[in-house]
Amino acid sequence: MAKDTKEVVKDTKEVVKGIFVKDTKEVVKDTKEVVKDIFVKDTKEVVKDTVEIPRKDFDSMMARMDKQSKDIELLYKAADKSRLAKAGSEGGEVLIKQVKISKWDNTKSLVIGWKLVTNRCEVVMGKWVEDQSVIVVFDDGSKPITVSLLEFYRRILNKEVADIVGRSEDTDSEGNVVHLLKLELSNGKKLEIQPQFVN
Repeated sequence: MAKDTKEVVKDTKEVVKGIFVKDTKEVVKDTKEVVKDIFVKDTKEVVKDTVEIPRKDFDSMMARMDKQSKDIELLYKAADKSRLAKAGSEGGEVLIKQVKISKWDNTKSLVIGWKLVTNRCEVVMGKWVEDQSVIVVFDDGSKPITVSLLEFYRRILNKEVADIVGRSEDTDSEGNVVHLLKLELSNGKKLEIQPQFVN
């Protein structure tokens, strides 16, 4: 133990027990810490394990790290999110989950819901007749439209990819629990949609 503040303690490697603190007479017991390379001087300086390198080398290393950080950020933004998600899922956790939303024909309107409203198939005067129609709901708030089932499937062939950024629950008018996906599109637009209306 160092009684004089100018005494140097080096590589003692022994377990410190029962050290008394000068003024308060407080006892530190069973610390089980190993004392190593502590220099007690007039300035009470503690010398730690350090590495010295020339300023030029340090600046060069920091510039390289800064450039790599910017490159990684740029590559992450430009990466194909679905491939990135697949690569992440192979390592365990999926980084970004994605879904596809149907675009209506060649417009910018996204289909966020649909419902079969008529479904009648019968033989009339020896001919098979189908009367199937679907009501379609869009993300832009425009009025829902009703189209034949065949036309509906022909006009939702184009898809847009969206990232799943969250999930939530709500209740419908009948009190049933409705699960919702919170999505973010590539243009930054966010919307909520039921899982059955994606992919």
